[in-house]
Amino acid sequence: MPTRTEFLPAAHNDDDFDTFGTDTARSAIARFRSPMTRMLLGTDGLTTTLLESWAGTPMRVGDVALRVVRPELAPRGVVALLGTEGEVLVRHSTLSDAGGRRWSWNRVVAGPGGDPALRRCLTDAAVPLGPALRAAGARLERTVVRAGVTPWPPEPREEARAEEPRPAAFRTYRLWCGDDVLAAVHEVFNPAHVPADLGETA
Repeated sequence: MPTRTEFLPAAHNDDDFDTFGTDTARSAIARFRSPMTRMLLGTDGLTTTLLESWAGTPMRVGDVALRVVRPELAPRGVVALLGTEGEVLVRHSTLSDAGGRRWSWNRVVAGPGGDPALRRCLTDAAVPLGPALRAAGARLERTVVRAGVTPWPPEPREEARAEEPRPAAFRTYRLWCGDDVLAAVHEVFNPAHVPADLGETA
């Protein structure tokens, strides 16, 4: 598995895991008007913990879907982020507060192998991923490689499809465990709770 010093910048196009590099991601984050949104997108801390602090209530994981796919069927750009040529695990989930309000939609893609304890965290549908990994002893860091706005909801439910999509803040990052990439993560935040207004460009 590649280490962090072995990655080259990935090319960018319009897909969740195609990236335009950390410097451009920082510039994109700086455009958000809300300091809370900028902190959320730029932090190296646990997303779940930050959302719980923001909401003032625990977050619950839901809508978990897992599948294993061949690399050619994986989300575009993710193979370059992970540095793998094997099958990948794709995990979709949401985070909601105690009142049932959705705060984020998440896609996590992990390569084959790795620590069995961490692998179990990736497939656990009962606990948010970040806290589960930390409880398993993982030493986690994040490198944000893409940020900006994208439509919310990312995958509309039947009852919500008549609603007009709204711009939502997102970030894509490599999730490191030590010197190895554990997963590539794409997070989209509900604009009803996380402001996605952008300032003017210079």
